[in-house]
Amino acid sequence: LINLGKARSSTFAGKELAEPLKDKAYSQIDDLTPAPRNPMTMLDLSIIIPAYNRAELLRETLRSVDRAIQSLNAEIIVVDDGSAEPLEKQLSGTIDFSVRFIRQSNQGSLIARNHGLAHANGKYVFFIDSDDHVHPDKFRVQIACLEEHQADACYSDECVAHFNADQSTLSIVSERSLPLTTDPVELYLKIQPTPGNLIFRRAYLTQHFAHPIVPPERSLSPVGDTWIYYNLMIHPAKIVKVDQPYAIYIQHDQDRYSNCWEATGIASLRMTLIFLKHCPNKESTLPVRRQIGESALVSWRKLPRNFHAEFESKVLEIWKTAPPTPIENLGGRLFQQLAKLIGIENTARLLKRIQRPDYSKIRTIDRQTLNTLMQPLSTL
Repeated sequence: LINLGKARSSTFAGKELAEPLKDKAYSQIDDLTPAPRNPMTMLDLSIIIPAYNRAELLRETLRSVDRAIQSLNAEIIVVDDGSAEPLEKQLSGTIDFSVRFIRQSNQGSLIARNHGLAHANGKYVFFIDSDDHVHPDKFRVQIACLEEHQADACYSDECVAHFNADQSTLSIVSERSLPLTTDPVELYLKIQPTPGNLIFRRAYLTQHFAHPIVPPERSLSPVGDTWIYYNLMIHPAKIVKVDQPYAIYIQHDQDRYSNCWEATGIASLRMTLIFLKHCPNKESTLPVRRQIGESALVSWRKLPRNFHAEFESKVLEIWKTAPPTPIENLGGRLFQQLAKLIGIENTARLLKRIQRPDYSKIRTIDRQTLNTLMQPLSTL
């Protein structure tokens, strides 16, 4: 159980923080008064929240963020992506802390996220979706880690939670312990932390987003967080990790991109094809291109039977044209043994036919909508 009261201010020490996390509870603190913030000093952190409608969920996200700011000099930027009624108006009088609202015409969450970054003033930047939460100690601990190591990005472990009936506590459903890595390719392409996980040095982002290898476009909004990763993973970076689940992904019944896995998959494929079209074919990008090929085959194997012929063909072609990858990275013991006998592609096709369900059993959209979503891929 996570209590949403003001977090205790404690020194950065893994052992001190590990026990309450292990017990699934964070202590409630009597004094809910936030520590004073000095507006005259340089901002430590910019928190950017792209949002569209869903004011109630956004309100709880904002409260979670405000609690986590503690004594940091931080700004909260909400980019209203053309909500039916302005979010600033909907939330007026219901929050008692400073939030900067930027309203734009409806262009998708990816454009909204970049719009917020263009207005950010903090040394560090944190992106969070309008329906997720942060651990009360997240900012303090991860920024201390960034400062100590003069790093470009800091990530943590993660957990999934849902609100209890009282709407003031969260119950943890599951935890995800992420592997430790300092390799941008492994972090951004293989591990892929959830959107509300990483805290970045702002200069690191603005340097590499000035001329992105994958330009921002509305069609990529379902994978907006991955868009960030694709535009960072070919660049060197100093990466650090905090071994606690400070990223909190909230389960709820309202609309979110992940509810339609087909749209997410198609957007991801489009982004991958654009990336490969513009990625320099040189020695320094070999690890990226190899990992993309490996991920493509693994993803192809997970697709349902009878999904979409063009989609499946494009995904498989990415693997076929990628630099070779060790067979042990493509599947388990059975896959490896069969692949040595009948080849990798034949094994993948055989196991997919045996192990994967038919698309009709897991579809979230009709065939006409699927074909419409696929149309932009025909030009790539």
